[in-house]
Amino acid sequence: MSSQPRLLQVLYSYEIGGSEIVGLELARQMTVTGAKVMCAALKPGDGPLRAKCLEYGVEPLELKIREQSYFGRNGCSLELVRWVKKLGLSGIHLHHFLGLHRLGLPARLAGVPHIVMTEHSIASLQASAYARLRARVGWRLAHHITAVSDNIRDYLVGELGVSPAHISVIQNGIEFSQWHRADREQRRRELGIDRQFMFAFVGRLADVKNIPGLLRAFLRMQSERKDLDCGLLIIGDGVDMAECRAIVAQHPQGGRVQLLGERADARAPLAASDAFVMNSLSEGSPRAMIEAMAIGLPCVCPAVGGVPALLQGRGWLTKPQDETDMARALAEVAADPVNAMRVGALGQAHVLERFDARHSLARYLKLFGLAAP
Repeated sequence: MSSQPRLLQVLYSYEIGGSEIVGLELARQMTVTGAKVMCAALKPGDGPLRAKCLEYGVEPLELKIREQSYFGRNGCSLELVRWVKKLGLSGIHLHHFLGLHRLGLPARLAGVPHIVMTEHSIASLQASAYARLRARVGWRLAHHITAVSDNIRDYLVGELGVSPAHISVIQNGIEFSQWHRADREQRRRELGIDRQFMFAFVGRLADVKNIPGLLRAFLRMQSERKDLDCGLLIIGDGVDMAECRAIVAQHPQGGRVQLLGERADARAPLAASDAFVMNSLSEGSPRAMIEAMAIGLPCVCPAVGGVPALLQGRGWLTKPQDETDMARALAEVAADPVNAMRVGALGQAHVLERFDARHSLARYLKLFGLAAP
């Protein structure tokens, strides 16, 4: 067996999503250590991130999980143990408790020396008593657990009984050279944007993101404040797309909304924008928001999860699930673009100081027994 470290990143899927981007970027960064880095996804099927693996020099693998069997899809599979053992892994990085439930036991039985699980959100845990029970029982399968924000760590320790010595917070790191607005005018021309004040959302159109509520708030604001010339870019796809299209089609101000679908490069539409907005019911430390802050966009987001710690004094916090308050905040931001730029600069300085990808990578490499390059 080669002495070259062999690491496996296990994403939820090969589709574009916050935790998937974090895992894939870590996989790419870990290749510079000389390790053999592989990637797999819990959810069957292809997606744009599988091609990214090949571009980054990361080998994509197919998990040997028997989805048809209750025991098989929950890690009770000798075949899966043998598959993991054959990989000769130095470490495995699982994302979300779902990853730990499915691969934690096989990784332990295969003798993987470093099993790390990262939790990005507590929404699914809060919604399911069964998920909480499994997490309370199964967290010890990981050698170490990381959380992307303090509020997630506090929940896992206080509500699920995870040992404080077993968990640490590692923020989502950003490679700042990739996030800029130097081509702003070009990107606005590509999207047909003239002088509008443009809001943008990036992420999955999933229930937890509450994009229909965001659309209603934006359209209400624009109907009430006809003195403000605004637009809204929705970058992403998901189960709520049909409802979003219906809301836009039925509203007289719907022409101000562009539903762009999934984009492999979210930076381009963000570069064309003036502010970032999200309307989530639950969040950890949202990568899309941090990326928007990194290029200097002011943010309008509900006070949920780790968002207040990021935006307090550096953005606009709204009342969760309150479309009236969201509409108010959107109008306030658009009505004073100079102040919006000032607030965006405060957020940018905060992110540049605290979310450097090099620091996050070094901490993860230490958990896998590797030195930073």
